[in-house]
Amino acid sequence: MKSKTLIFIGLPMIAVTYGLARFSYGLMLPYLRESLNISQSMAGLIASSAYLSYIFAIILAMIYMQKVGPRMIILIAGGTAVVGMAIISMANSGIVLAIGLFIAGLSSGFASPPYADAVKKWIEVNKQSQTNTWVNSGTSLGTAITGIVVIFMVSDWRLTYIIFTVLAILVWMFNYKYIPKEKNTNVNNKAQKIRVKKSELIEATPLIFASTLLGVAMAGYWTFSRDLVSGMAGVPEFIVQGFWIIIGLAGILGGFAGSISTKIGLTSSYWLGVIVIGSASLLLGLYSSAIPIALSAIAFGSSYIFVCGILILWGINIFKEDPSIGVGISYLLLTVGQLIGAALGGMIAEAQSYETMFIIFGLITLAALIFKPKKLVESIETDEQSKAL
Repeated sequence: MKSKTLIFIGLPMIAVTYGLARFSYGLMLPYLRESLNISQSMAGLIASSAYLSYIFAIILAMIYMQKVGPRMIILIAGGTAVVGMAIISMANSGIVLAIGLFIAGLSSGFASPPYADAVKKWIEVNKQSQTNTWVNSGTSLGTAITGIVVIFMVSDWRLTYIIFTVLAILVWMFNYKYIPKEKNTNVNNKAQKIRVKKSELIEATPLIFASTLLGVAMAGYWTFSRDLVSGMAGVPEFIVQGFWIIIGLAGILGGFAGSISTKIGLTSSYWLGVIVIGSASLLLGLYSSAIPIALSAIAFGSSYIFVCGILILWGINIFKEDPSIGVGISYLLLTVGQLIGAALGGMIAEAQSYETMFIIFGLITLAALIFKPKKLVESIETDEQSKAL
């Protein structure tokens, strides 16, 4: 399989599963709340369903990858995105919306692991890093696309999700056509066993706490930032409408996590990322004018993928014998934090205000500075980093 072909089908699938199926909920929340009469706390609990399903899916994908092969997992990812967004488009209550978002959230958990496996199996070594980078850039692209579509669709969220569903069907069809059918692969007859040493888990304790704390703040931003900004009287309409696009485009900067780490070290990179992403939340909580809001979107968009990359490198540095375990633990605990953050954020916002919530979450983010990697990464495993970005 050619590298360009895998990029052609993989990049849009990542864009669909992450940008459209998973993260678009936060963008559409102002319209969903108004239409379905959803409270802030209920909105947070519904958002948590997508993070919960992501945890289930990524664990299943890691366990059964070698049993069923990447093609099957990829098609399941696309299928759950289609079904989930179709249900969302027809939702007439918070319960139906939660069901749709739960199914849609499965797609992102299923999507990332099989593409990394496909790159290793089918792409020549000298093109693997480039292929992984392009495929996983779909997260930022999908986020920007959702913002652009909503500008044209204004508040018609049902039609917007119908459009997203149609796009997901087209992407699924391309993947069905071009992903090779494996006749004689290294597919095992039983699920892969995950083995972790006790000493590695002890060393990973700071990573576990840091990932969880950062996940809390990230979920608050993805879920509630657009709802807050859309209600600010002092923010120009072009900033409100372009808020999600700014986040998506700024995400491209996050791809430099590996190169920056080699220059300033993993610990300094971690501190930098945490401070920037914490500042993004604090800016939303403290200011309600155009420049701070735009700076907040840029800070979050760039630091989200950057921090995720740093956490992955941290995990790889701990689990040297099986780097994929480091990737999995980093992302699973990050998602656990996001699950907690989405529910907790809605409760705080309803009891106090969105501004209070973002100030608290910004401080929680900065609290993660007390944890740090014990030692620097001597060699960056770009392919392993790309698995979950």
